[in-house]
Amino acid sequence: MKKLMSVFFVLFIFPVFMSASEAWSTVEEVEANGQVVTKNIFVTENMMKMDNIGANGRIETIIDIKSDKITIINHKTNSFQEFQLSQYISFAEQLAKDIRAQGYIDPETVIPEISFEKKGNMKTEDWDSEEWFVKVDGKPYSRVWIAPEMKNSPILKFKRKFAGLLPDSVAKYRSVDAKIEDHFADKGMIIKMEKIPRNRKMPVVTHTVKNVRPVSKETLSFTIPAGFRNTSAPATNETDKK
Repeated sequence: MKKLMSVFFVLFIFPVFMSASEAWSTVEEVEANGQVVTKNIFVTENMMKMDNIGANGRIETIIDIKSDKITIINHKTNSFQEFQLSQYISFAEQLAKDIRAQGYIDPETVIPEISFEKKGNMKTEDWDSEEWFVKVDGKPYSRVWIAPEMKNSPILKFKRKFAGLLPDSVAKYRSVDAKIEDHFADKGMIIKMEKIPRNRKMPVVTHTVKNVRPVSKETLSFTIPAGFRNTSAPATNETDKK
């Protein structure tokens, strides 16, 4: 239960042109206080692999819609988790119900109000883009640049497909960043997002897409290294690596 809860907070509370190519990839960079985390994302129609590499180590997250499975490989702790995607969604639904039933907080009061204002058009990285200003509960939150020409990219198609699996009872509690992505999904791909610090002590966090390109389907293959510990919740231990 605790492990599923931790994954719930990572994916929802905190913190992408399908033509002749079988798969596509993006290279993204997240920078804060001079520290850079590189995110390599690979997608097919039903699968996404996210490979995060930073100062704190490397984590691979694989979402396989067709196989109803999520795999997380932590190369720093030499461990991995495997569980059903449908089980994860059901857990998220139940968690929302339990929080409401226990009365500790009213989930409806924590849903933020997000507003969007278009500022203009410009060139960002290699794309013609639109700049938008985002406020959350009336306060400045971020500046976002989207590339309308990328609105049909396989990255966004997969993310829309994944979001479509989520019931309303879960989708409305998604993170602010996820909701911003959802808002722009039909308009274009977010190629840059700059978080506006709430105070001077907080760093500016910049998320930038560096490139989008076709790749072979084999790039989505992965292997759980020998000797890695299975830290999956007990209900999914039958999926231990053989």
